[in-house]
Amino acid sequence: MTIIMGPEVIRYYPVQRRWRRVKGLLVADVEAQEILVRDFNRYTWGRWRERFTAGMVPHDFESCDWWCKHRGRMPDFWRYVKHGACHWLMNFNLRLAQLVEPKQPWRILTGNSDLPNTHSTVWDGSAKLFDMNFLALGVSASEAFALANATMLAPGECMRTRLAAHWRRE
Repeated sequence: MTIIMGPEVIRYYPVQRRWRRVKGLLVADVEAQEILVRDFNRYTWGRWRERFTAGMVPHDFESCDWWCKHRGRMPDFWRYVKHGACHWLMNFNLRLAQLVEPKQPWRILTGNSDLPNTHSTVWDGSAKLFDMNFLALGVSASEAFALANATMLAPGECMRTRLAAHWRRE
């Protein structure tokens, strides 16, 4: 286990404010779509034996009510958020981060899988996280960094994803 020294002040990439650009890149990038389908299908198939296919969004499988108290229109980027599935969305988030800020050395940070409250996030190596899940859930960037602060992958390296545990085993 490696503890990464983070910056004193860390913030999220402003996905909601820049959603038009992010969405345009997402729609145009075949690789981002393939990563989303490949990895999130490992979540949905492992958890419920349901397929996640092209054209679906993670929110289609939301089973937690974190978003229900939101007033007004739901931000569009929330469609790409699923409570409890950060590990299966991080390669997708990494690809999006690389598209929106290609000069940054984006890498995945992931927490200790032996602990109950572990997280995975995408970090630019400086003071910014690209993490649509925790941004939408209202978790501070410093807490997201702390929960994912066990292992750092090389810049651009994808995280290996496995089938999620079936809901009966959790």
